[in-house]
Formats: sequence, C-alpha cells, structure tokens
Amino acid sequence: MIASWDGEEWGLLGSTEWVEKHEAELATKAVAYVNSDSTGKGWLVMEGSHSLQTFVNEVARDVQDPRGSGKSVLEAKRAREIDQARSDDARAKLQHGNLAIDALGSGSDYTAFLDHLSIASLNLGFAGDGSANGVYHSIYDSYYWYTHFSDGDFSHTAALSRVMGTALLRLADADILPFEFGSTANTLARYVDELQKLSDDAKAGVDLKPLRKSIDGLRTAAEKYESALGRAKQVGTGSLAELNRTLYSTERAFRYEAGLPRRDWFKHLIYAPGFYTGYGVKTIPGIREGIEQKQLDEPRQFVPIVSSAIDRLRADVEKATGLVNRLSRQ
Repeated sequence: MIASWDGEEWGLLGSTEWVEKHEAELATKAVAYVNSDSTGKGWLVMEGSHSLQTFVNEVARDVQDPRGSGKSVLEAKRAREIDQARSDDARAKLQHGNLAIDALGSGSDYTAFLDHLSIASLNLGFAGDGSANGVYHSIYDSYYWYTHFSDGDFSHTAALSRVMGTALLRLADADILPFEFGSTANTLARYVDELQKLSDDAKAGVDLKPLRKSIDGLRTAAEKYESALGRAKQVGTGSLAELNRTLYSTERAFRYEAGLPRRDWFKHLIYAPGFYTGYGVKTIPGIREGIEQKQLDEPRQFVPIVSSAIDRLRADVEKATGLVNRLSRQ
C-alpha cells in the first residue's frame, strides 16, 4: 500500500488518524512501514528499526550512487562516513560490514506506526550536500529553489525512488522476510553502555545487569537464527506464513501497553522522541529520561519492563529458528 499523508505539519494528523482507525488490522498484518519525508542531494540517510539494518544496507548496496562516483549508494555513504570520522579507530570500524542506521525520534509520519503500534519502520532520503537552513518551511521553499540550489537534475530524487522501490519489492516478494536480530542486540548493548555512563555520571546507581543478561540471550538467539537460515538450502512452503508472521511481529515485543511516563500514547520501549527534545530521539526512554531528569523511580521501574520486552523478542526469534528448522526438513 502506498500512501501520501495530509495534515503532516498540523501534528501528523493524516497518518495518525489513519493508523488509529486501522489499528486492529495493522497490529496483525503490517509487515513494515517505509517513510520518506523530504530529500535533497548528498548521501543516503538511513534511519529506523535495527531489525531492518542489514536489509536496508543490502538495498543500498544494489543501487547506483547518483553522484556519479561509480560506487553503490552504500559505498558512497561509507566513504563519506570514513571521511567524516573523528578517529583512526572509528575509520577502521567503518571499513567493513554493515553501516549502522540511526534511531528514529519523531517529526514525520512514521511516528504512529513505530511509536504507537510498534511496527518496524524505516525513514529514507538524501541529504548532506548543501543546506536548506533559512529556506526550509519558508516562502522560498519552492520548486525554483529545489531545481536551482538543491537536486537540480533530480538525480538524487530518482536514486531515492530506486532505493524505496527496491525495498518495497524485496519486502513484498521475499519468501522469508529479511529481518535480522544481531544488529538489534548489538545496538541495544550500545544503548545500555550509554545508560551505564549516564547513571554513573549522575551517581544514580541504576542496576542495568538484567538488561545485559537479556541482551546476551537475544544475541545468542539471533546467531542461532542466522545459522539455521544459512543451513536451510531449500525451504518448503508449509509454514512460511507462520514464520513470516513471527518475524514481522517481533517489533511488537517492544510495545508496552501502559505507555511511557507522562505520554501514554507513545508505547515503544526502545525508540521515542524525547519528552523535551521534540524531534530528537531518546533510546530506551523509560530509563534514560528518568536518569536525566533525576526521577530515579522511573528507571528502576522500567529496567525489568525493558528486560522482559527483550526476553519476549528473544522468544520470538527462537520460535522463528524452530520454524526455519522445521521448514528446511520438509
């Protein structure tokens, strides 16, 4: 389904009302939501759910860089990040493997899908070459400005269409949906390291060991899933529907029905716009913001809640592994 939303600037009204109206159907049937809000020229911006990190890297690998470098979109972005890196160690880490995607806060139409219903989401566009400061959301934000001072030949716009189109086709046509969970485990571990430093600096004394234990379990489950997938030379069709339903439902493990403190409409335990930052993301917000605001009852309350959510995700991944093993024997 392709949608163009009304009312985005008035509180994401079009997408939010549509998501709330179709909540029951989306909760059970929506595989993923792919969003693009604005684009210009430069390098591909990749943001979203980390279970789709490997997938979007593979999509970017197979689309040509619109800057005429002869590289793929992915390798052009890698070269840019290496050039922008602040240390030799950071540059070395960027040389190989997938590029990390950024977490989503708010400010665009993925918000209701991700933050309210916990549907895996991506946000894609090109940016970084030139600036729209002083133009964006002004009377000068026009077709003339875009064609004279931004992507004048529409090469980046066409490349974004190729990225989006490739992503949609692969999601729609995949025998087994391209979710991967090692990236999620590694990203969660990094977030917990950040929380530990935040807690130590604030002398908050928040015990994060339950989170680390849950993440270790998720990492092990993710490795076993990838191993099972790699061994499955030929997968029968018997329970593919059940496997794919299990895979696309994994993001729902992070949905906390009671919602976040002071804003119960926001129900995702890992990604949320900051209560005081608007667009800016706060990862594991129930813990992070409580430490930042020195409301320490909140992080102590949310450590077991988040840990349980990660355990639910691990159980989903283990179920998917069992289904792959069963299918590969058919």
